[in-house]
Amino acid sequence: EDSKWWDRAHWQPYAGRFDEIHPFPRVNTCRGLRDLPRLYRESAGRREAIAQLPIDKARDLIVCVGGILTISNATISAHPEAKKVLCVAEKVYRDLTRIGERTRYRFTTSGWLQNRIVEPMAGLNRTIHFKPRINPGGDGVRVERLQKNPDSLYHRIVVMSNGGADVSNNPEIIGAKFPSVAELQNLPQVSDKNDDCSSRQVIFFGTPFLLIHNVSPDVYVERLNSCLDYLRRNFSGHALIYRPHPNETNEADRLKLNGFRIEEDREAAELYFLRNYQTIAAVFSVSSTVSRTALNNGINGYAMYPVFPFTIQQSEFFAGVMGDVPAEFTINDLNSPPVPYQPIAAGSGRSFAEALQLTVEQKIAS
Repeated sequence: EDSKWWDRAHWQPYAGRFDEIHPFPRVNTCRGLRDLPRLYRESAGRREAIAQLPIDKARDLIVCVGGILTISNATISAHPEAKKVLCVAEKVYRDLTRIGERTRYRFTTSGWLQNRIVEPMAGLNRTIHFKPRINPGGDGVRVERLQKNPDSLYHRIVVMSNGGADVSNNPEIIGAKFPSVAELQNLPQVSDKNDDCSSRQVIFFGTPFLLIHNVSPDVYVERLNSCLDYLRRNFSGHALIYRPHPNETNEADRLKLNGFRIEEDREAAELYFLRNYQTIAAVFSVSSTVSRTALNNGINGYAMYPVFPFTIQQSEFFAGVMGDVPAEFTINDLNSPPVPYQPIAAGSGRSFAEALQLTVEQKIAS
């Protein structure tokens, strides 16, 4: 899906590993009745363009790893008879099977227009975008999913988690660990015994706290500055880096970032980790999944949301997003130094590569 996010990603070095690359335009959501013709034209046009791809329904396997309600939905709608595999995090899988009772939820205006008018006319699987009738605020309160359960649209589903355990007895739903840079060959392992601290990076990934008001901005700034002091105290001599969230505006101007280098490229964390894996000593965030991504890529990642005055509901939401993590992963006390926990002993869960291989073998067998 061609968008500003891809413009910010340094993905060109990996392009040669693909036989073909086909960019398709991003389709923005509906802004009202007057915007319906535009949304229909773009949605139908993208689906038709994807339908023209030379996908052999008997031979090829479609693997969807993102854009589940957008470009992936357009792809499986355009090729309904092809074999399809969905790869999602466990939290996303739970959301895709979550039921929004109509007594508690209602369609968003744009979601109703998409579900009732645009998607049926454009030949797309319908999607649901619900919001609570009484909005409690905070993250995770909306219901956004395909109208049908994913197992009725995909032949196999790979559900990724930190441990890779199965989440269902259904053999078509396969548990797997998140893909990891640490599993790639010829990449050095992270070591906390590197004597040259100045060459090791400690990275804090920011949050658009002026956009998302889980806590008032003034309180958030005060706690976040304490977190930045925590990094200065515990990583003296390391290169300290602040990477703003892609949706941040002027949040960094309100923080005490002395001693930090600000990196403004807004690149996806996964690609950033891949390019800088050898030099990263630790990754911190308040509640971003980037900390979980670091953990699953063999890097010491930490989440600091317990030191913020979030509600119990918000804290439970963050814990659910992070999943089953080591106790050292969450920073509960700014007076205690972070404890390195990598490398994590290999568990019994299957790797992402093993899960994909299993889906291919099942396709051949079927």
